[in-house]
Amino acid sequence: MLESKLPLLWLLRIIKEQENTSSLLELHKTVYKLQNERGVKLGYDFVKYSFGPYSKDLENDLMLLAQVGLVVIESRERGTHVRLSNKGLALLSSLDSSRTNATK
Repeated sequence: MLESKLPLLWLLRIIKEQENTSSLLELHKTVYKLQNERGVKLGYDFVKYSFGPYSKDLENDLMLLAQVGLVVIESRERGTHVRLSNKGLALLSSLDSSRTNATK
């Protein structure tokens, strides 16, 4: 059960690491590189698209994260961007605290 949620947690962390202002294009490229260059198994299939790799499953997961209020997807002048919501930031903070307490 938890294994199926890991890609979603990875996405939240990636968005946070990218200064919380990832464009959809950058996010697709980052996840593609993680899978294909670093061997991180997130389970997304990519196709070559005009501006780079694209995954419909990744897009669906981002929409799910937006629906549950963990990310905000915004249209901007220079494309569509994804950022963590306060709820998403709180979730990651809580997970980090739990992990820190577990290692003590």
